[in-house]
Amino acid sequence: MPLSAAVYPGPYEWFETGIRRYGFHGINHQYCAERAAQMLTANVKDLKIVSCHLGNGCSVTAIREGRSIDTTMGFTPLEGLMMGTRSGSVDPGILTYVMRKNQLDAQGIDELLNSKSGLLGVSGLSSDMRDILAAVRQGHERAKLAFEIYMHRLQAAIGGMAAVLGGMDVLVFTAGVGENSAEVRSAACNGLEFLGVRLNEQANARSSRDQDISTPESRVRVLVIRAGEDWAIAKECWNLAESGRSQYSAAT
Repeated sequence: MPLSAAVYPGPYEWFETGIRRYGFHGINHQYCAERAAQMLTANVKDLKIVSCHLGNGCSVTAIREGRSIDTTMGFTPLEGLMMGTRSGSVDPGILTYVMRKNQLDAQGIDELLNSKSGLLGVSGLSSDMRDILAAVRQGHERAKLAFEIYMHRLQAAIGGMAAVLGGMDVLVFTAGVGENSAEVRSAACNGLEFLGVRLNEQANARSSRDQDISTPESRVRVLVIRAGEDWAIAKECWNLAESGRSQYSAAT
C-alpha cells in the first residue's frame, strides 16, 4: 500500500519501529482479484476492484492494477469492519476510559475487543450471521441493531474504497458470509446505485459458486467468488519451487 494508506497519524517513530497498517486476508483478496478478471475475461491490471472478505473476520480491500492500495484491517486484524466477535475500529479514547473505569489491564481490553464485541457483543446472542438473521426475523431488537451496525460499516467501507480507487468496476463478495448470505449482499448493495451498482435480486437469491449477480445494465459487476486461499497458497508454493529449480539448474 502507499505510505499515505499504511502510516498511522501517530508519532512517526511508530512507523520507524514497524507499527503501520499491514492488512490481512491478502491471499484471498489476491485470489479473488485474479478470479474476477478471469470470470470477466479481462486483465486484472485494467480493473478497479473492491473486494469484501466477510467471514467471522471481515475486511474490505481496494485493488488497482492487481495490487492492494488500501484495506480496512491494519496493524492487527482488529481494525476496520464490525466482525463476529471483534469490534472493528472504535474511538481509542473509549479504551483508556474503560481501562480506568473498570480497572482493566491490557489483556482485559484485548479480550473485550477481540472476543466479546462485534455481532456477539451487540446482539448478546451469537457471532454467527445466520443466528443474527434468524433472530432479526423473530423480532429480536438487539440482533436487528447488530445487523444494522454491520451493514452501515460495510457500506461505508465499500464507498470509501471506491473513493480511493476513483470508482470501481467490480464488487466482490467472498468468504463464509459473503458467499452464503444473500441478505447481506442485498443489504450491502442497497443504496450503492450512485456508484453504478445494480443487483439482480433473483440471481443473488439463488447464487452459486463464482457467479455474476449484477444486472446487465449495472456499471459495476457484482461477483460472488468462493474463497480460494488454499489454491493461492499452492500456486505460490509451486512458483517458488519452480524458481528454485531454475536457479539450481542455472548454477549447475
